[in-house]
Amino acid sequence: MGQFNSSYTRVAPVFDALWAADRTGASWLAGLLSRVGRSAFADELPRAPVLVTGHQTTWGAAEVPLPAPLALLEHLVEHVTEAQVIASGDIGDVLEQRRRLARHEPETVRAALAALRRGERGRRWFVLEGESKPDAVLEMTDAVLVVEGKRTERSCTSKTKWMGARSQLLRHMDAATERFPTKPVFGALLVEGDGGADSLAPSDHWLAESAAQCAPAMLDASLPHRTAKERAALASRMLGVATWQAVCADNAIPWPPAP
Repeated sequence: MGQFNSSYTRVAPVFDALWAADRTGASWLAGLLSRVGRSAFADELPRAPVLVTGHQTTWGAAEVPLPAPLALLEHLVEHVTEAQVIASGDIGDVLEQRRRLARHEPETVRAALAALRRGERGRRWFVLEGESKPDAVLEMTDAVLVVEGKRTERSCTSKTKWMGARSQLLRHMDAATERFPTKPVFGALLVEGDGGADSLAPSDHWLAESAAQCAPAMLDASLPHRTAKERAALASRMLGVATWQAVCADNAIPWPPAP
């Protein structure tokens, strides 16, 4: 964090520079998608990608919060365990209500599900997954790209309070699928290369970390509310990983980018 905060020192300055150069994305989106790789679903990517009309910045202070899918919230309510509740650190009425959920008391479960289906969210005893905030959300005319950026971190976040395994990138993509139901959602990692301005290729470590996000066990644990077909589609739309240095080199952005 602080002077090494990836949002402040990498995400915001790089995407600000891209945005300043071309707010349609026509001059840099195709290169960005090419850098992070292609997938089995590459034919779903637009041939000449451009941002939707009226697109606004979605990074830095303007990060877009994406609510957790209703199906996931329902699943967590129905499957939370007493061990999870005991370890949660909750107190008072919230603790007691969640203990009742874990005991699968019918009236408590029904009340929780009804509240979720009414759209009640926030810090409530029945909400066991919060909003997801990708580092950038790029909505194109025919697709959506969510970006998770790293600088000094050496791994992706792989769990949440109520889920022992939950890929950070899958979490973003899962939530974005609900936000943009008519468009395929793709995901990508942008990371710091191990070196200076010429570190254009991601390290073996980050290649492995990227691949781990869509490993079968991670898919099953991260997306218990999705069908096998939906899990496979999200996994295939993980485009891969590129370095900040490569994005800067492709777009004549000085390295390191100025916060």
